[in-house]
Amino acid sequence: MDYSIADCLAANQYTTACCIVQSWTRGEVLLSSYQRVALFIFFDSIEKDLVTHIRSLAGLVTTGFLSAQERDKAAQRAEKSDEPGTVAKDDFELLYQLDLGDKIAIAQRLKQHFGDAFRKHFSAKAASLQAAVPVRNSVMHGRPLTVEEHATAFALANDLVKSNGFWPVLHKALVDYNTDPEAITRRAVSFLEHPSEGGIFHNLPLPDYDDTGFVPRPQLEQELKKKILSRHPVVTVLGDGGNGKTALTVQALYSLVNSGDHDFDAIVWVSAKSSKLTVGEIQRIEHAITTSMGLFEEVVGIFEEDKSNPMSRVRQLLENNKILLAIDNLETVLDDTIRDFVSDIPGQSKVVLTSRIPVGGDLTVEVKPLTDNEGEIYLRALIKSYSIKTLSSLRQDELRYFASRLERRPLLLKWFCMGVIAGLPASKIVSNPEMALRFCLENVFDALSPDATMTLSLMSILPRAVSLGVLHYVSSTDIRKLEAGVAELLKFSILETENQSGYELNYRIKPFARAYVARILRLTAEAQEAVIRKFRGLSFAYQAERGAEGQEKYNFRNFTVRSISEALAAGKLREAVKLAYNDEFEAANAIIDTLKVSNHDYFEVFRTDAFIRFRQHDFAGATDAYRSALELSPETPQLYFFFGGFLLRGYGDCPAAIAQFEEALKRDPESTDVKRELARAKMFDYDFEGAMKILSLERTKPLSNMRTQLIFADLQTQNFQRMITHKSAVGIDADLEAPCSAFADFLVTLDPRIVDSKMTEHLRKARSSIVQALHTRSVRAGARVVALLDKLIGELEASRDDTTDHCASASGLLGTLKEKGRKPNFGFLVDRSNREYFVARAMVSDLVWEGLEGGKIASFEVELDNQGRPRATNVYLI
Repeated sequence: MDYSIADCLAANQYTTACCIVQSWTRGEVLLSSYQRVALFIFFDSIEKDLVTHIRSLAGLVTTGFLSAQERDKAAQRAEKSDEPGTVAKDDFELLYQLDLGDKIAIAQRLKQHFGDAFRKHFSAKAASLQAAVPVRNSVMHGRPLTVEEHATAFALANDLVKSNGFWPVLHKALVDYNTDPEAITRRAVSFLEHPSEGGIFHNLPLPDYDDTGFVPRPQLEQELKKKILSRHPVVTVLGDGGNGKTALTVQALYSLVNSGDHDFDAIVWVSAKSSKLTVGEIQRIEHAITTSMGLFEEVVGIFEEDKSNPMSRVRQLLENNKILLAIDNLETVLDDTIRDFVSDIPGQSKVVLTSRIPVGGDLTVEVKPLTDNEGEIYLRALIKSYSIKTLSSLRQDELRYFASRLERRPLLLKWFCMGVIAGLPASKIVSNPEMALRFCLENVFDALSPDATMTLSLMSILPRAVSLGVLHYVSSTDIRKLEAGVAELLKFSILETENQSGYELNYRIKPFARAYVARILRLTAEAQEAVIRKFRGLSFAYQAERGAEGQEKYNFRNFTVRSISEALAAGKLREAVKLAYNDEFEAANAIIDTLKVSNHDYFEVFRTDAFIRFRQHDFAGATDAYRSALELSPETPQLYFFFGGFLLRGYGDCPAAIAQFEEALKRDPESTDVKRELARAKMFDYDFEGAMKILSLERTKPLSNMRTQLIFADLQTQNFQRMITHKSAVGIDADLEAPCSAFADFLVTLDPRIVDSKMTEHLRKARSSIVQALHTRSVRAGARVVALLDKLIGELEASRDDTTDHCASASGLLGTLKEKGRKPNFGFLVDRSNREYFVARAMVSDLVWEGLEGGKIASFEVELDNQGRPRATNVYLI
């Protein structure tokens, strides 16, 4: 019974649509696609037609039209011909022994003798014929073809036969091919590789992309060849099943063979492929290599019959010769024996591996799926090659959709086309490619460690990419086990990373693997519910931390958060700070150690680590931690602020602290907190004028609240006191008039209602310093300062009443509206002792409320509401 190509494919018998091809170099029978055999016949027909045209000139040109080089080449081939009685008598007979390129060159030399019609036709087609010579050579010598080369050859054949009378043999071959493609399979063809011309020994297989040609991947090919020719003895072509690892490797190795750009004595290929994907099932390959010893026996068997002690024989073979050993589908036989073998390749030989599983310690070339454009090119080539009419009219977006559903993996695109030929709807194939999934991922999951399996199980039930910190939070699993699991899954190319934010890595299962993982790795229902419950709470935790972040960003207990993972970490950091304040350093450090694994790129982890080390008097460790934080986030002003504070208080290193505060000010030029600490550092560094300049300027601005005004006024008091004390100590020539006069001016403008008890003590200390200076010096402004201080301190002591019962009715209080907790209808006034009083928007005028929102100071009285709570009344702006 006769079968068409489509019938053979639909019955999963498409291997019968191949032609037996004899390779003279290797002496073995191989299978080649019927498309390659068709191209062989087309080129052979073109050459026969061209020889016929040249021989037709026998009466017009004399023998001897071949060059000496052409004649020698043809004569040598004639002598080695297997055909009995092949003895070339003249140049016309020698023509048959020459290549297409030689025949075209001869026809060009003799074209003036052709008839007008053929001469014009040949002149028009000569460039196309010459361009096809490299393709012809690849076809005739059994070398891999690219998609472009396939298209070039078929296009040339179809173009030439449009001039029917000039290429009769080609015309008949093309008509036969289009009428009955299966007729090609009844033809036996011998490759033209002669043993003397084959170069080095190799047993490279015929590529399985003969039907369409190889989709060029020049960067990967170049990378692979470069690494093969490098000094490293082992190269692994690594990637998921179906990504085209074998095709890329075969293409690169044939390229090395053809170019001669190497110094290997032989290239030996052995495959451990154990199964193949068909439309209906995953078929196990009969007599496939299933063990590492079987693989070594296969290598030895290429060279000798005795296969005893195969591993030592392979080592000896590699040591005595410079061999490139290619092992395909290594994951099916990967064991400790293989690992030991590739860890110590003898001599100058090298090994190239294709594998879904990394070996370790080797150079790798990672093969990913095709790009959108490459996937479309390959799918179109398959559709054209197999004449799939149901797919031939698809638009670009439709082709790319089908390709993307199969992740643009070459093997699966071919499997998809086979399924459509078998009569399956295209949409059904891509909607549930379970069998293809299983084929591409087999052997990989069996090799996973318990940590990787557990991590993969967790990730399979989460709806999106997550960080290591989120995984730790939702599962409460040991962070180091999760870290090891993620690292292994990345190594096996089961996970992919996402870093859209630029500061945090998230991980997700590759889409193609996710469906398969969900089927084979399942947590219990209770465990899944527990994980999902915690996952649902992530958004709330994030929003809560983001809400706190905007308030008092220079408060050490507040943390900058940019992601859910960092929000979770911030909660733990706050706990670590609390533990450190209570001197519970072991527990605090345990939290930090965990976060350095789950959030190793979060700068707040290292800032908090620095604080804990400071509390433990580990100043060197604190310094390193601050520097690590700054490396992670060099544009965050708080880091410079806190680092400067540490340098000032820990080491007393004023210049270094000033440098950090100035860096913070560059990034946050309006921050009163930074300016305050910069002024303090300058004061401690005896730069009293620099400190006074900052403090005086800031006091002229409307400060946010009364407490901020108090801090700046108190700091300015300390600066004056230290300046006068220092100038008094340095000698009699020091000018005390200017600082005393400036201090007096400051005291005149100071509002006594903002002064608290601590500042009062600083005022007393300033008075003592000035009085002591006046004992040895006559300073006119000094007496004025003392008088102003005596008056101010006296007023403060006289007006200070008992404030223990601050809920009782009081008058004369001053305060500002607190920013935190402020609402459109109410807020809280904060007095100089930092006590808070409720104030209702409806109880003050619009003008007063606007002034309070603008940071102005107000006087107010306090009364109790009907529930006994204090509230502000009689609120007026100062």
